[in-house]
Amino acid sequence: MSTQAYVIKTPRLELKISLAETSRLYIHEEIIPDILSKLVEKIKSDGVWTDPIIVDEKTMVVLDGMHRVAAAKKLGFKYIPVCLVDYDDPSIELHAWSRVFKHVSRGGGVGIDYLGLLLGSLNTAGYRSVDIPSLEAGFEMLNRRELLGLIIHGRRIVGLETPTRDIKLIYDRVKNVEDTAKVKGFTVEYQTERDAVSLAERGEGLALIPPRIKKDEVRAVALRGEVFIHKATRHVIPARPLRVNTPLAWLTGELSLADARRKLVEHLSSRRVKVLAPGTILDRRYEEELYLFE
Repeated sequence: MSTQAYVIKTPRLELKISLAETSRLYIHEEIIPDILSKLVEKIKSDGVWTDPIIVDEKTMVVLDGMHRVAAAKKLGFKYIPVCLVDYDDPSIELHAWSRVFKHVSRGGGVGIDYLGLLLGSLNTAGYRSVDIPSLEAGFEMLNRRELLGLIIHGRRIVGLETPTRDIKLIYDRVKNVEDTAKVKGFTVEYQTERDAVSLAERGEGLALIPPRIKKDEVRAVALRGEVFIHKATRHVIPARPLRVNTPLAWLTGELSLADARRKLVEHLSSRRVKVLAPGTILDRRYEEELYLFE
């Protein structure tokens, strides 16, 4: 075992757990102040750094853990626990988060055309919509970047046209659609594509399905110092380490990076790793295999 990283060779992906300088990391999604504030207080309360963030080893682009990077910086930590992975490994999948809009009057708003309510506001704001004959046709248009999103409600499918093929600008417009929906009294939930479609087809909200972002686009946006909107990417990683429980004192920069890494490797080497199957529920439900340090 290297003194600079604790390596777990899983059946599908190699995980390298180490420390990285926070200043060398590139986030790719925006930071939400309320989420950041709560996370900072939780880290202080825990007294340890619980879980490593997931980072592309080649570019140091953060795949999962944007708010934890921001929290580390806010707390003045020079280092942060990371799990380095090969982002180009095909076992790491990149999906999109879909939006489900539910109106606050639901249940008491009998007869309200919720889809018409939203589309009317979007058309007034300059968005052009077009009816789509089928989900298959809609997804093909999304893949060609002809739409910024599909809106689904019951059996009706509407496409929102986009004047640009630039995925960063497309997602900026998705955020504008979210904001418009909120102004019209809708709440916003983030769901997987499959769950969003299922809810919308049952009439339990309006689903907004955006186009999927590509890995190279994630890297490009992050490396030029820009960010996508919150909940733009949904990375599905086949294996994830949890509960590294790194003492916060090792992250302050009082130790050299090499010494801090060595302490982390010794710390992890002294503990037992428990493997948990996909679908395990801890603080949330995890789709991936878990490597839990006990």
